[in-house]
Amino acid sequence: MTFPFDVTINLSQSNIVGVKNKTIKINGGITTFLGPNGSGKTQLLRGLKSSLNSHLNGKKIRYISAGRLGPMENFRSDYDGQRGTPRFDNATFGDKTATKRRHQTETILGDFATLSERPDILIKVQERLRKLFKRDLTIDWDGGNLKVFFARVDQDNNGNYSSAREASGLLHLVAILSALYDDEVGCLLIDEPEVSLHPQLQSFLLGEIAKVAGANTEQGKKLVFISTHSTEFIELNSVEQLACIVFCKDILNDPIQIDPSIGEFQSKKLKALLTRLGQEHKLALFCHTPLLVEGPSDQILCSAISRKLSLNLEAAGSQILPVTGKGQFPVVVKLMRLIGKVPALLADADALTDDLDIIGVFTNLDKANTIANEMGHRDAPKFAKDIYNDFCQLVSNNWDDIKSPCELHYYWINRDKEKEEFIAKKRSAFCWLFDNENNVIKRVNNGTAWINIKSRLSTLLDFLEQLGCFILRKGTIEAYYKHSATLTNDEKPNAASYEVNGLMDETLENVKTAYSDIIRSMVFCSSAKEINEAEAIRDLLLAIVSPALASIKKDTTESELRIFSNNLFGAKSSLFNLKVSVESENIYLIVELSSKILDVNGFPIKIKKGANPIEFVNNALKLK
Repeated sequence: MTFPFDVTINLSQSNIVGVKNKTIKINGGITTFLGPNGSGKTQLLRGLKSSLNSHLNGKKIRYISAGRLGPMENFRSDYDGQRGTPRFDNATFGDKTATKRRHQTETILGDFATLSERPDILIKVQERLRKLFKRDLTIDWDGGNLKVFFARVDQDNNGNYSSAREASGLLHLVAILSALYDDEVGCLLIDEPEVSLHPQLQSFLLGEIAKVAGANTEQGKKLVFISTHSTEFIELNSVEQLACIVFCKDILNDPIQIDPSIGEFQSKKLKALLTRLGQEHKLALFCHTPLLVEGPSDQILCSAISRKLSLNLEAAGSQILPVTGKGQFPVVVKLMRLIGKVPALLADADALTDDLDIIGVFTNLDKANTIANEMGHRDAPKFAKDIYNDFCQLVSNNWDDIKSPCELHYYWINRDKEKEEFIAKKRSAFCWLFDNENNVIKRVNNGTAWINIKSRLSTLLDFLEQLGCFILRKGTIEAYYKHSATLTNDEKPNAASYEVNGLMDETLENVKTAYSDIIRSMVFCSSAKEINEAEAIRDLLLAIVSPALASIKKDTTESELRIFSNNLFGAKSSLFNLKVSVESENIYLIVELSSKILDVNGFPIKIKKGANPIEFVNNALKLK
């Protein structure tokens, strides 16, 4: 399968007079239907069920309706006014026969049936629930009926509770993630994926959709079609993304798509405009720890780094918020705090070198004094002011020591010559200090004094970072670029976009090294732990390996091991293939991972009979 290709949507089942089949162009892995209520988005989505068979390469097609939670309302609500108290604890998700129809089922019953049949998909979902949402999920068959239980992992002695008692948003999320990770599905149609999800969860879900969306001839990829009313499911960083949107007006009219190849869409200004589109300011009202940055360039780069490193910033309760004008930082921080947020800040070096106004909104926090006291200082604002004043005095009195290298810096070259040059001196001096190692600094006149002030400034910067105030040691966001030249102010968003394209091809280690100052600010804002599917399977792996290791003999067959494990652990045992290897009279258990969708390295694992399986498994999976 290659993009683009045309699909004619069969609308014969719509039963609307005058409706004709529609043809759309599929330009990428995700196709989004946009339009007001009544514009025909759902009919188009349903029509695709019978129109894409020739593009599925033998895989399944799955449609998930906007009312997918409907079956649960029998247990979650007094649906007809005669039930009284909802029957939360009676909630079931179908019987064994329903699992055979799981790909045809349009509600969450199909998705939870998938979780009961596919332990690898269950582990992927469980790992995200545990790390991002502090929940655990248990699938259980009770008297032939499928039951689902949740538990909070952040509270001691808190037992399982019925899924019917869980928040609607998490039930929707679990269902859609299950469908996304199902590699038997070649095409997924989701009507209103935003239902019951707050903005940060919508952003997280879009990220998960993007990971699996693509040509279904690729391993783990599928075509994804969504119909949405939410701006959070619209990503417009390029003309190519715009071409993947189908604009609907009325089911009687043909939908509209743009042609990305026409001349108008080759304009750099238009491309930059698309990059700047977004709803960041509105989203910040829904998150707990917004990260304030200085403008679109900073926001573009930070968002890309977050995606590259899978920081899950939005899912973890944060949002990158560009603020226009450095002078607005203190006002925005104070406003966010008034409405109950805990804002963090990523700012250029001049937020510290020019004056103390910006860092003052952090050093005046009660927490600041507590941290300062632990460092041996009585008063946080005075601690910061003393270092700042000594820095200013050193620059004023000893500028000639560092004049030659500092006058080559961006801050000096682009200074406003009509204003006091002392500001430019402080900015360029700060950046020179942090651009050079101490063995270089000590060679200048009064080198010891410059090294000392650098050490004190480093202490101040570390102190501020504990409060959520991050100052770029290299000066500006552009100073960290590796793949794009710093352009004029009007072209900064373009430069950021080019930088993003380059960093996405870098290794994770290179990204972590090059952008470490920036990454620390995002890690501070993200309360989520790193997703590690190796951790998620370790307990099950040990539970299966330990009894198998104790029972194996030289002549134990793979079939015997499979039956043995299945009797103990049921379908979960299918995650691993076990076999025996005999070498020089020593018996070894060989464990292979059978799933193709779990992101776990270290297999196959070879364990000698009589050895400690915990040690072998932890070493193989690189876990402590």
